Amino acid sequence: MARGDHLFVDCPGYSHHGIDCGNGRVIHFESQLWRKALGILHRDFQPRVREVGWSEFTQGRPVVIRQYDNSDDESRVVERARSRIGQTNYDLWHNNCEHFAVWCKTGIAQSSQVHAATRATRPLGTCLAALALASRTSRFLPPPLRHFASSP
Repeated sequence: MARGDHLFVDCPGYSHHGIDCGNGRVIHFESQLWRKALGILHRDFQPRVREVGWSEFTQGRPVVIRQYDNSDDESRVVERARSRIGQTNYDLWHNNCEHFAVWCKTGIAQSSQVHAATRATRPLGTCLAALALASRTSRFLPPPLRHFASSP
């Protein structure tokens, strides 16, 4: 592991990401589920970007380094990470720990986990949209067919 590396650890159902700052320190968006849940209800509990020790970040889980074909130099990566310490605008779909770490490395906030979830749920969304359209347009069908289009 080296200063400026994008680190992640696997958690049940997701992976948690941060930036190695060197000297056993990692900057990351807090990831405790209780904080995310309470943060929705009250601003004081929102997850925030913090610098923590290695053991607090890993919680005993194995660490993986995300490899990049093209990323900024380590000083720029750590500078970006430090610039966001204390920030609290966590959003699962648009500004989570992976968005943060990828932004630190590249300047572009992205999350492969969000992309994967979106791709996985797209067929369900398409099906629901088709059902809604069929339901809304069933009144234009001939009377014998209306029953079939609108029945459960």
